Amino acid sequence: MKMINEPAKELPLVTETDVVVVGGGPGGIISAIASARTGAKTLLIERYGFVGGMATAGLMTSFNGFRNEHLPNHIQTVKGIAQELVDRLLDAGGACACTAHGNFGEMQKGTCPYAVSFDPEVLKHIALEMLCESGVQIMLHTVFSNVMTDGRDVSAVIIENKSGRQAIQGRLYIDATGDGDLCARAGASYEKVEKTGERMMPMTLMYRVMGIPKPASNEARLWVNGLTTRWGPGVGGVDGSQADDLTIAEIQARRALDEHIKGLKKEFLNVTLVETATMIGVRETRRIIGHYTITEDDAISGRPQPDSIAVSSNPVPGYYGKRFFFEHLGFEIPYRSLVPVDLDNVLMAGRCISACQPAFQSARSMAPNMAISQASGTAGAMCALSNCKPTDLDVKSLQDKLEADGAIIRIPPEER
Repeated sequence: MKMINEPAKELPLVTETDVVVVGGGPGGIISAIASARTGAKTLLIERYGFVGGMATAGLMTSFNGFRNEHLPNHIQTVKGIAQELVDRLLDAGGACACTAHGNFGEMQKGTCPYAVSFDPEVLKHIALEMLCESGVQIMLHTVFSNVMTDGRDVSAVIIENKSGRQAIQGRLYIDATGDGDLCARAGASYEKVEKTGERMMPMTLMYRVMGIPKPASNEARLWVNGLTTRWGPGVGGVDGSQADDLTIAEIQARRALDEHIKGLKKEFLNVTLVETATMIGVRETRRIIGHYTITEDDAISGRPQPDSIAVSSNPVPGYYGKRFFFEHLGFEIPYRSLVPVDLDNVLMAGRCISACQPAFQSARSMAPNMAISQASGTAGAMCALSNCKPTDLDVKSLQDKLEADGAIIRIPPEER
């Protein structure tokens, strides 16, 4: 590839803070709230003019994985700030039980079925209010561009927005980009399966329509507040961490959407397209190598982890060629899997944690994603405030703090 030299320049350092969270999807939202509530001065960077990521921009309007989708599922495995978010969505009329996964009936505050449908417009508002109430500093319309490093430390992140190219410094950085962009650009090692041969999970363009009635108890639909969200055209053999592939996927999916709508109108004559997702839904890209990689046996056996900080009970959707349901309540996520092996002042939130592909496919769903992110935000604040590396953090103190904040960090021994 032909290269050109970009002239060096001094960048304005616009903010110095304790914790910098890069990415404002469900993981970044929860991570930033947890960090700020723990007492750290926290900054959240988001590329759109609203927060929510795949939940809003991607129109993935279902929080999946609050408990096992099949029996045994008598214990809810994700609570904490994620439950608070759902409760506030309910209060605002923006959430209901998700019939797309067979969870019918009314919801009650304080508890969730396997999946929760939500109105993305209500989520934009409620998440923003929770961030502001928690004291999080927010930078919208701001794109993470690069990092500056000093040995194994990230010394600053470089951003681009209408004000130009700028730098931000923190004591601790949290990668909530989904694709592990911050870690990768800081030189962290990662795993990524090949995009061909049906190995990498495909992308999907989501869209919303009006004109489909509220589902009955025996109908599986992603419906809330009069609108139905549907999985649109899927695109395989593409890698969401590559700009060319993203462009190909967007063009292919959007050109194929017309046939989806035509087919839908054969069943529902009054269907009208309301909106398409701002961006195609990316399920899988990089998994950053941490101090522990969750194994397939960890996930299938459900064995305990001494440093567990969250639980994933979501099924594995594609790795085994069909939806694979756990025969236990969920597997435990170790804190070590949130800590990049190559970096000393970075933690991971959401789907870029260190896990084998089948464990990743479970934990990437939004409910366990939010549980993992509450742990990364809490840990990040604790590290920044005590001036310690994530590897030196007292994990027992972290676990105690998470439980005090309502999070589920492990499966009870008597339930194994």
